[in-house]
Amino acid sequence: MRLSWQVSEFLLPDLRALLPAESIQFFTNELDEQWHHTLLCIPGDKNCSLMVSAILIWRQLGRIHALHYSSAAVTADASHADQHQLFELLNTPGAVVNIS
Repeated sequence: MRLSWQVSEFLLPDLRALLPAESIQFFTNELDEQWHHTLLCIPGDKNCSLMVSAILIWRQLGRIHALHYSSAAVTADASHADQHQLFELLNTPGAVVNIS
């Protein structure tokens, strides 16, 4: 998962609080003008459901405007994905979700 500078401000603290430390790694890129944090996560039902909850809350509050999904086979706009669709996207090994 890659987070824009604006999204990192509010979503990153929630993800750090919700997810077990051993299931996720956080990388900060101070030089990239668009993408501030990259999160590497071990796919799993518990981790993905916690991430989906945080993402959907911030999207409903209007702080997340775009989600773009890519994997080896598919690239898609996931900005309007529902709970189940977002869960499946995040639970796909090797997938990347850009959130801005």
